[in-house]
Amino acid sequence: MDIIESMNMMRRLESLPEIYDAEDKAVIRTLHSYFSEMYETELRDKSAMESGEDYSNYASGSIAEKVAIHERYWSNPALFYVPCSISGDPAHNWELLTGIEIFRNGDDDNRLFIFSAKYPYSWGGISNRVYVLKVVDGVLKLEHQFM
Repeated sequence: MDIIESMNMMRRLESLPEIYDAEDKAVIRTLHSYFSEMYETELRDKSAMESGEDYSNYASGSIAEKVAIHERYWSNPALFYVPCSISGDPAHNWELLTGIEIFRNGDDDNRLFIFSAKYPYSWGGISNRVYVLKVVDGVLKLEHQFM
């Protein structure tokens, strides 16, 4: 390692707190946007289901909207993660998340992040919401979800 490489490494080490802070903000911004868009559709789902009317026609449009949101935020093409139903119990209320933690692998060539938070079940108890995010073409995308 020559002097210039050593100096560049030292500069990077000195700026790690700022780098990590910016990465944390990007992870939170991505998840917050995803949750916000999904939550809007879930609130409409809840209203449709509580209306007592036949919501079968409504359901296909809502699912299509959720799939479009999914396609904007997810990189993993597995059908397992693609929305396929509606529910009267919203599951993406950002305001209910607590204990948020962000972890990173620190690999500049394959950056991965883990977002972890607690989310209350409507019927009681707490679930762990864990998302793996990765950088795809310079954009943070969701890759996996664990609950």
